[in-house]
Amino acid sequence: MDKTKRGGQIVIECPSTIFHLYVNNQEEISKIDIFMRNIRSVKRLGINDIYNWCNRQNIAYKTTFHYHKESSIWRNMQSYYHYSRQKLKYRAKLSTI
Repeated sequence: MDKTKRGGQIVIECPSTIFHLYVNNQEEISKIDIFMRNIRSVKRLGINDIYNWCNRQNIAYKTTFHYHKESSIWRNMQSYYHYSRQKLKYRAKLSTI
């Protein structure tokens, strides 16, 4: 997992998903820094964990699929299927709240 800062946005790169977190103030940057420090000690972190954290902390975000050029088309299709399923599952979960 990689984190980079780009003017008002923090990018978290997971194996198949890129999270773009949009920060508006120093408090949100502090929340994200604490989150990044805490996840280093976690053995397994799922995409849903990041979705849930962003929504609990009221951090605006967007996700995009990360296509790997070095992987086969079949592997990228499997990854995209998993990404899409997770995104739909999470949206369905949010609509019931």
